[in-house]
Amino acid sequence: MLHQQAPHLGVWRYAGHMESDAQIELRQTLSGEVRAWLGRRNVSQAGLARELGLNPSAVSRRLRGDVDFTLWELAQIADWLGISLADLLGPDILAARGADGAQLVGVGAQKK
Repeated sequence: MLHQQAPHLGVWRYAGHMESDAQIELRQTLSGEVRAWLGRRNVSQAGLARELGLNPSAVSRRLRGDVDFTLWELAQIADWLGISLADLLGPDILAARGADGAQLVGVGAQKK
């Protein structure tokens, strides 16, 4: 459950730790990107749960943006969907993380 701790600072307590509005927004944006890719590939939430080895309710919480995806889960999802991690993250998330973060997932990488 999400509880606002310092409304004037945009800080929330979630699952025992503090989160900023930016962290919550990032998680929501990422879950939206994953849902969009599931729709583009016409695959089900149940199929994703099987692929990740999670129960359907755990996947549902991630897709609602209630729980963070792990990096391993994101890499598995991208591989399963046949896309890059950069594609899965989407332009809004990559832009929000800055150029350095984008380079970590192959965006703007220089060819040698």
